[in-house]
Amino acid sequence: MSKIHDVIIVGGGIGGLSAAWRLRHRDVLLLEADSRVGGRLKSEQRGEYWLNFGGHLFGEASSPAGGLADELGLDARPIPGDRMGIAMHGKLVAGGRSETFPLRLPLGLRSRLSFIKMGLKLRTGVMRLLAVQQKVPGEDPAARRVRQLSFDNARTLADYVGTLTPEVDLMLRTITERTAADPTVMAAGYGLTSFGQVWSKHSFGRNLFGGSSRLPEAIARELGDRIVTSAEVTCIEAHGGHVVVDYVRGSETCRAMARHVIVATTANVTHRIVRGLPEDTRSALGQIRYGAFLSAAVLTDETGPMPWDNSYAIATPGLSFGVFFNMASTLRIGTRKRGGSLMLFRGARGAEELMKGSDEDIAAAFLTDLDRLFPGTRAVVREIKVQRWPLGAPYSFPGRAELQPALTRDLGPVHLAGDYLEFPCMDAAIATAGECADRILALLREDAGALAP
Repeated sequence: MSKIHDVIIVGGGIGGLSAAWRLRHRDVLLLEADSRVGGRLKSEQRGEYWLNFGGHLFGEASSPAGGLADELGLDARPIPGDRMGIAMHGKLVAGGRSETFPLRLPLGLRSRLSFIKMGLKLRTGVMRLLAVQQKVPGEDPAARRVRQLSFDNARTLADYVGTLTPEVDLMLRTITERTAADPTVMAAGYGLTSFGQVWSKHSFGRNLFGGSSRLPEAIARELGDRIVTSAEVTCIEAHGGHVVVDYVRGSETCRAMARHVIVATTANVTHRIVRGLPEDTRSALGQIRYGAFLSAAVLTDETGPMPWDNSYAIATPGLSFGVFFNMASTLRIGTRKRGGSLMLFRGARGAEELMKGSDEDIAAAFLTDLDRLFPGTRAVVREIKVQRWPLGAPYSFPGRAELQPALTRDLGPVHLAGDYLEFPCMDAAIATAGECADRILALLREDAGALAP
């Protein structure tokens, strides 16, 4: 008879990896279809700097991602630069209170008033959201997620904000693209959650020194050969007291079995590979929507201070990229070293349009606009590398909350995890996977107790 593992984890993104880390004292096997683990946590070292292509913001130790990084002994450093800036019509406004931005940006009277109106609507909505997000004693995570996903889930963010001038509408679309969707399709509560995270005093404010890949790489080193990459799972099906997992590795068709399986893949993959799901669960998985992400990592070799040194994130309405990130921000304490690292980002529909072209076309457009944003920058660029994320992140749309009960129901030995179950971020992936791991550990202890004489 083939070996039956305690747990097989399908998917080597940060959710699957964190579950494997929590289950490392059990017989666990992790299968990842890609040649590397980490999913959207991806970076590459370049001497003292690193190129970053995906997730990069970590919370404090009290957050799931921040706590995991600290547990693994990684160096998570506070970001000193301003994390909220807007560059428009040749002027960069950063730092200070966001309420002053309508007065500091070069806007006409109508757009200034439109911006103020939008800001008031967003602030009011975030205040309502914070009340909803308050912990309820005795409430389990599944119930909390339903409650929070249900917040203002019947209309779009565009409907909630109302009519804006073209300039301010462009600004809102550029900012919300970071969450993978346009205001005309994302749910109002989802959009307000993204603003709530940015404005919160507890917002994510650390980077991993050396790059985001340090986290998945650290877990992979600890787990060793219990992680199998280039292993594409084709079928997961429960059979009696165990679950059968079929996968392909190279030209070889393989089979593994376990008492429990955690499926930490994107919703569309989960929908395709898990057999025997209740029809409402299968239908809900098929309705999850994803938006695209497109990033370009840029290595520079300037010899002195640059105009972005005090900024970390700048929204750039009207440019080919929507957000400029200074990935060397954590290194700007003390003597200014030569060189730097940037990330240029575009999301949602803008990313989809750009990805119709080649990497060379995208790089050329980004570099041209980088020079428009900060004249002379192109002369210090030494490398640019484009990264496409067609399924950048799931986003909530009007009616999304109604799917949640079907996604979180008890599926026996098959357990679903992923950032599509909450507001998409590292913390959501880690939290949902961790809950699966804890539930499985309790069930394995129950089984062991039942077998004891």
